[in-house]
Amino acid sequence: MRLPSVQGRLGLGVGLVLVALSAVAAGCGDDEDARVGGTPEPDHAREVERNPYAVTCGDLARQTAHPESARLVIHAEFALARDPALRKVVAKQTLNRTGRSVYYALTEICKGRDAAFRPARLAVEGVRQGRYRAAEGRPG
Repeated sequence: MRLPSVQGRLGLGVGLVLVALSAVAAGCGDDEDARVGGTPEPDHAREVERNPYAVTCGDLARQTAHPESARLVIHAEFALARDPALRKVVAKQTLNRTGRSVYYALTEICKGRDAAFRPARLAVEGVRQGRYRAAEGRPG
């Protein structure tokens, strides 16, 4: 039987240290930060379904980790696109493009923000003012 080389043991040791540090880092922070990788809290998901302005930056961060989180964000972005404040934007650009603009605004506004921050009012206002616009599709 051949023993692992010093380099092999060193690599294994470094790998184990990195795994341990990742586990410790995942346990740090408050409960909201710990949930960013999982599904949305059921009460919060119901609140966002009733009121899309309740969507948070944490919801946007979670959407790639779980289909329920993605669904929550998609429903919120299109509900926000239907806001009467965006009626003129929808008339010029379509509901789909306005929804994509809202999503773009949500993601831009959330950069560097706390997971609990609610970006929807700023996003809708930014889309209404033309500050956030989804890229136009190519003519077919």
